Amino acid sequence: MASAPDIFVPQKKRHIAIDATMLSTIMGCGRLVDFRFNHSLLSLNGKSNSLECGNIAHKYFEIYYKSIIAGFIKSQSHGMGMAAAEMYARGCPGCMHFKPTDEQPKPVCGHKDKEYPGTENTPYEKEKEYQIGWKWVLETLEQYFDFYKNDYWVPLEVEIVKGQVLYEDDEIVILWKAKFDLLSDTTQGIYPIDHKTMKQRRNNISLNNQFMGQCILAGTQNMVINKVGFQTTLKPHEKFVRATMSYSHKRLLEWQGTILPYWIYKYLDYLDNDYWAPNFDHCENKYGNCTFIDVCEADPEERERELKLNFYVGEDWNPTNDEED
Repeated sequence: MASAPDIFVPQKKRHIAIDATMLSTIMGCGRLVDFRFNHSLLSLNGKSNSLECGNIAHKYFEIYYKSIIAGFIKSQSHGMGMAAAEMYARGCPGCMHFKPTDEQPKPVCGHKDKEYPGTENTPYEKEKEYQIGWKWVLETLEQYFDFYKNDYWVPLEVEIVKGQVLYEDDEIVILWKAKFDLLSDTTQGIYPIDHKTMKQRRNNISLNNQFMGQCILAGTQNMVINKVGFQTTLKPHEKFVRATMSYSHKRLLEWQGTILPYWIYKYLDYLDNDYWAPNFDHCENKYGNCTFIDVCEADPEERERELKLNFYVGEDWNPTNDEED
């Protein structure tokens, strides 16, 4: 008597949507992934001074380039960008403390919820040696506009989120999402532009998930880092630099087909075992200590208390959030 044939039941593929911030965190520390992305924990102390200064500048660039696309001349667009940057720093009363209700689902000011939140850790003028005041951020943007007012960039898209499946096998499908600060015709090609603000000059490093992912989604092997330095001692040509980052086709394929899926499987291993291993080599970075360092330094039974005292549950992570990797 013939035996019954084996029945193959295909397993459902696991779909993972991810961006550069989340991937870089997975590469860095499993426990940080758990706190930041699984539990959406944010510090009660608010954003850092560096991040707030960067967000002020990003708001300027967003409105400046959107205004140019809308047909305004550069000087008008600059004025609109500066007004938006200042409002971001001061805060808009209509949206900074807005709480939606059935009767009032949107702010009366017409902005998005907390689009102009005001700064918590960035005063008008710096009060501590390591701080930057938002007055200096605005002065720096004035210098930037004067330095580049005759450039030939033609902005095409601003603050746009794109997504594309970059990898698929028998078990997983990876959807990569990226938020582009700017897509522009630079006369050398249509490239992604990433605005980077900094207190100190740093070398360009091509080992960057954000840059490689943006190149693939934009169908190019080049992207531009628009560096804006907040240094007070440097001349404009030293602190305003537009650096082109180039990748070979082989490097982009390696990142897409080997490196990306490796770390996604690592993430799924964390998830399946429900153990998010800490990486103590990731506790310090170029911006200082990890936000959760006091939690990790506490005894295991005290960590939950530390989290409740110093963090709150924010919105689920998505690529349109303001944090920079």
